[in-house]
Amino acid sequence: MTERRAIIWFRNDLRLHDHEVLALLADTVQVLVPVYCLDPAQFEIQPSGFPLTGPLRARFLVECLEDLRAGLEARGSGLHVVLGQPEKVIPALAQTLGVREVFAERDVWGEAVKVERRLAAALEPLGVSLRGFRVSTLVHPDDLPFPAANLPESFAQFQEAVTVSGEPRAPLPPLQKLPAYPDGLDTPTLATLVQALGLSAVSDPGQQTGFKGGATVAVARLEEFVQGRRASLETLRGGAGEAAARADRFGPWLARGALSPRRIYQYVNYSGLTMWAGELANAAISELQRRDFCRFLAIKRGEWDEQSGRPPAWDDEGLRERFELWRRGETGEPFVDAHLRELALTGHLSSFGRRLVASYLCHELGLDWRWGAAWFASQLLDDDPSVNLAVWMEVTGRWRAFDRPGRLNSAEQAAHRDPDGVYCRRWLETAGAVSRRFG
Repeated sequence: MTERRAIIWFRNDLRLHDHEVLALLADTVQVLVPVYCLDPAQFEIQPSGFPLTGPLRARFLVECLEDLRAGLEARGSGLHVVLGQPEKVIPALAQTLGVREVFAERDVWGEAVKVERRLAAALEPLGVSLRGFRVSTLVHPDDLPFPAANLPESFAQFQEAVTVSGEPRAPLPPLQKLPAYPDGLDTPTLATLVQALGLSAVSDPGQQTGFKGGATVAVARLEEFVQGRRASLETLRGGAGEAAARADRFGPWLARGALSPRRIYQYVNYSGLTMWAGELANAAISELQRRDFCRFLAIKRGEWDEQSGRPPAWDDEGLRERFELWRRGETGEPFVDAHLRELALTGHLSSFGRRLVASYLCHELGLDWRWGAAWFASQLLDDDPSVNLAVWMEVTGRWRAFDRPGRLNSAEQAAHRDPDGVYCRRWLETAGAVSRRFG
């Protein structure tokens, strides 16, 4: 009997727990090749002057890969990390190893979907199939109470519908053993690949994310959150007064797929947290539902794909100067600048903070939103293209899914959320160290 061989192409699903594809392959193939492609294009400097993937995000990714490799090896497998474009390296690997099937997480929007199509086209002449799965949402796509094409335009309607339709699926049990890893498969170390990409393992001075990549750390952080060693209603107040700022504390791991949203839901909903800290628990679950909604909305509104690619080339140096001051947090508006400094130094920003600085870029500076979206994607540890898109579509008024104002007055927001200037002083070198204002 011929042994069944398969490749699993890891993308933003860097975990071993509650992984539908791995669970399927664990019992159905004899040889499994876990692969991750480090595409140099993802680390290139853009025309805007910064890398597509910034140093904090790159380091977090490498930590996730190191943790994933350790977990795979502990279960009798391994991780083949290769430098190159997936549509080139995976077909070559499939031919070399005699693989007829490639399994992968399906993405929902943008360049990642185009990569899938190019890979499928490259595999087809070889007689190799690409099988896609969606493994990143709380609500399984097959369990939506409506077809994705009929997704409500309002998050409130979506949330009500999925809540009354029943519990999300229970997370899959952890895997103890995986199929054999191919003998003799040469796998360069992550340190070698990082060096080849020109990445640094050391962050810039002052940068402190507070987040370490990997499913091991993510699960431990989840357990700590639920057991209440740090969870309290007071933590809801968060930076700059964002009511749900601390409910999104799992975002970086969710974005890389190092933590399952269904596992978060199970821990939060059945730990007793809803009884003694109901506001905190509900905020955490609501964040998962909001993330789901953005992903399904991106699928529904695929026509935005062509309009929402990389930002246009600079055609005016004055515009470029404005953008540079914005991204460095030197606009002259302390409350805006403080949020931009927090983003650059930590790779994190509250939901309110993102809307605030996005509003300032679009409505006060009159700049193309795609430049701002590219900066978010470069810096945010929890960047999810569909969530990022939703923020900017909301701010520009193209989508009204969350029933929130697109334009925010920074002075009014500062007076309301940071009346004593505590937040501003925390992130600005001095309260008065601001650049000239734009008229």
